[in-house]
Formats: sequence, C-alpha cells, structure tokens
Amino acid sequence: MKNAIEYYYNLKPKEINNYHNYYYFYYNNYLYVLFLYNDEISKLNNIYNLATYLNNINIPTHQIIINNKNDIISIIDNKYYILYKILINNYNKQIDIKDINYLTNIIINNNFNTNWDILWSNKIDYLEYQINQSGKKYPLIVESFSYFVGLSENAISYFKNTILDIPKSNDATGVITHKKIDINNTLFNLYDPINIVIDYKIRDIAEYIKISFFKDNFNIFKQLNYYFSHNQLSIYLVRLLFARILYPSFYFNLYDEILTNKKEETEILKITKRISDYENYLYQIYLHLFKLYQIPEVEWLKKRTNHPH
Repeated sequence: MKNAIEYYYNLKPKEINNYHNYYYFYYNNYLYVLFLYNDEISKLNNIYNLATYLNNINIPTHQIIINNKNDIISIIDNKYYILYKILINNYNKQIDIKDINYLTNIIINNNFNTNWDILWSNKIDYLEYQINQSGKKYPLIVESFSYFVGLSENAISYFKNTILDIPKSNDATGVITHKKIDINNTLFNLYDPINIVIDYKIRDIAEYIKISFFKDNFNIFKQLNYYFSHNQLSIYLVRLLFARILYPSFYFNLYDEILTNKKEETEILKITKRISDYENYLYQIYLHLFKLYQIPEVEWLKKRTNHPH
C-alpha cells in the first residue's frame, strides 16, 4: 500500500496503519485516511464539489485529495479508494448535541424541499421485496418487520398531515445534515463528506434523539433543553421533527447491514426486546416537545404507554 500511495499521491509516509477497510498515516502533521469506496461512482463529483465548497467557507470537512491522474478515485488491487486529509482535531470524539447544532445551522440551500414520505415509502417497498426474496434466512427480521412498517406508516401520515396543515416555514431551509447518525458516530463521521446530505435541520437532531435511547443517554432531555434554547424552531419544523422521530431508521439501517452480512441477525434483538420501553420513550419525547410546541398527539402511543395527558 505504501507504494500505491506514493505512486498516486506523491506522499512518502514513514508508517501506514491498517484498520478494517481503511489505511491511515500521518504526514506533515496531518492525518490521512485511505478507504474503500463502495457507493456509486456517479455521486462522487457532487460529493467532491460540496466538500470543496465547505472547506472554502471554513467548515473543516475532510478534504478529498485528487490523485496525480486528476481523479477522485484510485484503483488499487481492483478496488476503489479515496484519500482524505483530515482537517479537524479530536476526530475520535463522540458527537454530542452541540456538534450537531453547529453544523445544522449552516444554510446551504434557501429554497429547499424534500419529500420524506416518498423516500420512506420507497424504502419500505424495497425492504419488503428483499424480505420476500430471502425472508426464510432471517426469521427475527420477519417476526419484527411488520411492527416497524406500521411505525413508519405513522411517521409518513404525520409528515403528510404537517404538509397539508401548515404552510412551509421560512426556517425550512437546506442545511448540513447526515445520511446516518448512529451510536458509534464521532467527529470523523460528522465531517465525512460522503456522510453529508443537504436536508432540513431537524433531520440530525431527530436521529440523535432516537439513538440516545439505545445508547442509554439519560441526559437527552437536558440536551434537548440546550438545543431548543439555541434554536427557535417553527411549528412546521417541530412537527417534521416528530415525524422523523417516529420513523424507525435505526431498525432499517440494521436490516440493511444484516442483509449485506455486516452484522449478525441476532443484533436485531437489541431493538426488539426493548420495543415497549422505546414506545414509552417516544411518548416522553412527545410530552417534552408539547411543553414548547402544541404538536398533534399520536393516539395509539398515548394508549400503549398509559400516560394521562
């Protein structure tokens, strides 16, 4: 790998370390990471342009290094690699709500619109097809799938009702958010341009709220107080926030990882064994939001958790 890095990038690191599917080394006081790229090549120009734009406005997104063939991708042993130059300090730090708050206040697109309901419906259709093809191999997924489809349909209805009930607000702009916010996210993931998407600012905070349950983050309500003290959100965005909280992205992400052999199927039990507690958590989140914004209730959630309101 040392020869390949010297050949493609004219860099001569003294030592290269290998960890899972990437290599890393230090050179001139910067950390470089060379990692396998498994997504669509057609996306790369947009990713590179966004990363360059963010670097130019002093957002320390990892810098994508173009190789000496003037390509984003380097082909090494018939595999696609990208080289990052890491511009942030503390890249191993676990993310918190302040990190999310900082990035999701950087407006990229003032006239932004996204149809989560269509994206979510398409995702469900795709996963239903997958389970019909290979369901016998995954009995734990088959057993739990319909519950999470039902939860998704609640999220879709909540989203659609918001769009119908309320005109789009001025704060519904496109900002820096992420494809995935999960339990293991660090600042490295947060500033990874391949993980960045432009979406409504409440996308990341919704994902953070959901993973906080599985991370046993008992400070979540205190953190939410911090977030709302720094963000005066419209009722439109808060209703979209709760719609996104209802959508069980964590389950579908794990489903994908199981089907692609990245995780064992038994990992699904970490979610399914806690469904009752998770429903209670969702309702507690709703009550917390309702103190600040009078958003519509989800009737079945109230009944299942036996909380007077």
